[in-house]
Amino acid sequence: MATIRTRVIAVLIGAFSTSVFAATPVTLYKSPSCSCCEAYVSYLKHQGFEVTAINRDDMQSIKQQMGVTPGLGSCHTARIGRYTIEGHVPVAAIRQLMASKADVVGLSAPGMPLHSPGMGEEKPGTQAIYTMTKDQRTGVLFGRF
Repeated sequence: MATIRTRVIAVLIGAFSTSVFAATPVTLYKSPSCSCCEAYVSYLKHQGFEVTAINRDDMQSIKQQMGVTPGLGSCHTARIGRYTIEGHVPVAAIRQLMASKADVVGLSAPGMPLHSPGMGEEKPGTQAIYTMTKDQRTGVLFGRF
């Protein structure tokens, strides 16, 4: 009896852990010559994301297709689930957005901010992350990460 119960529990734990701990897929579009984009890809992988990096020479058209708010652009654009992630956005902000299931386009770390993931030594709490809205409003702070 204990053997059957042990096997059932092991199967349930295995099935549960596979779905919970499966890596979140990310498709990241970047310029082929950008080294900080490569550093951000490594950062995401280290944080448990499954990243597919695609080199593109037409980044502006990618940004338009994915709804990046004008003025909030950066060097790379990613798609995680239904969200667009623009630039060096910390994973803590991405996870918070995904957990909230907010009805927005995504998040942006405009420009190439120093001390953000992939841009030198990180300094948590100092980076402003902005919400990209469907009506493309600017200045909507998501939080500091």
